[in-house]
Amino acid sequence: MMTDTISQNDQLGSAIGAIASGLFIVTSQQDGKTATMLASWVQQAGFNPPSVTLVVAKGRPIESFLTVGSPVVINIAEKGQGKIIGHFAKGFAPDVDPFDGIETAAAPSGQPYLIDAIAYLDATVTSSLDAGDHIVILATISTGDRLREGESATHTRKNGFKY
Repeated sequence: MMTDTISQNDQLGSAIGAIASGLFIVTSQQDGKTATMLASWVQQAGFNPPSVTLVVAKGRPIESFLTVGSPVVINIAEKGQGKIIGHFAKGFAPDVDPFDGIETAAAPSGQPYLIDAIAYLDATVTSSLDAGDHIVILATISTGDRLREGESATHTRKNGFKY
């Protein structure tokens, strides 16, 4: 019986892992502090107002930055940007500047965005939903820009139960 459960979980994990997603660097700067994360669970959620959802594991440092009314920038990574993706994949302690050595510019809200991103979305958190071990964040987009032509980075996982 135990083997069937393990096999089923492996099959389910493999099936969930086949869901393709983009790669995004999510950032929020508040009170002189910056939180970032590499995200793959970001999706357009509405046309009017323009909005996206992003999903954050509970306990990640950026979680406390993503409360209703908080600013957030979603930087869309370009295919082949392994260096910048790797930089943000490692995570950062709260006292470390995640933008050290990374070129940024200021969005109209004053929030930084990555010059090397293919595009960025400048948004405000409007609500959240508990999703078990993660939080689903809804953010309304106020502005954004396609910084250059190119193909967005995409990602699949071998196992949908692990990053």
